[in-house]
Amino acid sequence: MSKISLRGIIVGEILKRKIQFMTLQSYLWGLRIGTIISFAAFCAVIFLTDPLDIGNVAFILFYSTFFLTISGLGVLVLTWLWHKMAKDMLTLGEIGMAVRQGILIGIFATVIVGMQQMKILLWWDALIVLGIMFLIELYFLTR
Repeated sequence: MSKISLRGIIVGEILKRKIQFMTLQSYLWGLRIGTIISFAAFCAVIFLTDPLDIGNVAFILFYSTFFLTISGLGVLVLTWLWHKMAKDMLTLGEIGMAVRQGILIGIFATVIVGMQQMKILLWWDALIVLGIMFLIELYFLTR
């Protein structure tokens, strides 16, 4: 009876370690697939919708799929950079920083495109938005 419980504990530990390893890999694959799907939706919105016919729905679809695509690409690129710079530091808990920075990149790009669409984008406006994103990142880094 004790051999079975000891064997169960050992098997449980092995499965637990595989699940922890696979969580990071499955997360990255899920992120890749989600980014591809959002890019496909972004292309569909660009080529299949007419903002004059649909109105605000087309703009909401455009900006949401643009944000998801840019954020997904940002997270994937930043994760790759983290992996190249510090191979031992890439765990699921540290992916949170890449996710946060990818979302900030997506917000930055979406705000810039929105300002350009409203014809109020100037170079110093882009610098102000970039400075705001930088301050937000500094807040999270020092917290």
